[in-house]
Amino acid sequence: MANAREQMKALEAKLERIEAEIQRLQAAKQALVELRAEINGEVLEVASKPRSRSPSVKPVVLDIMAQVGAQGATTQEVEAEVRKAVPTVAKDTVASVLSRLKSDGALVYEGERYFEKRHAPVRQTPFETGFRVVS
Repeated sequence: MANAREQMKALEAKLERIEAEIQRLQAAKQALVELRAEINGEVLEVASKPRSRSPSVKPVVLDIMAQVGAQGATTQEVEAEVRKAVPTVAKDTVASVLSRLKSDGALVYEGERYFEKRHAPVRQTPFETGFRVVS
């Protein structure tokens, strides 16, 4: 059974994913409204609103990494998947999140791919050849 801290983290991650989905749907709705207006020859008033921050993509990245499992994923692959969920994500955000998760020990970077720690390939040192010395 998960302790209260783990349950709270799971709830927070779920809320962030829902917020990201809401923003994605609102952006899709706005695009459709603009397209409809363009087709009808209408002119939409553009309200100037301050740029809003995208929701945290860390839970989205963690979900993606859990889905790819032992296959791992490149930065570009993760970014493409994150953009599907959070189209408003800033340019270098995903790479930054991946790097931070690697520094925190949650991910391992091997070759050009990131892996969840539990799915990371096992490195062998030059001394671990698999040969047994018989005396």
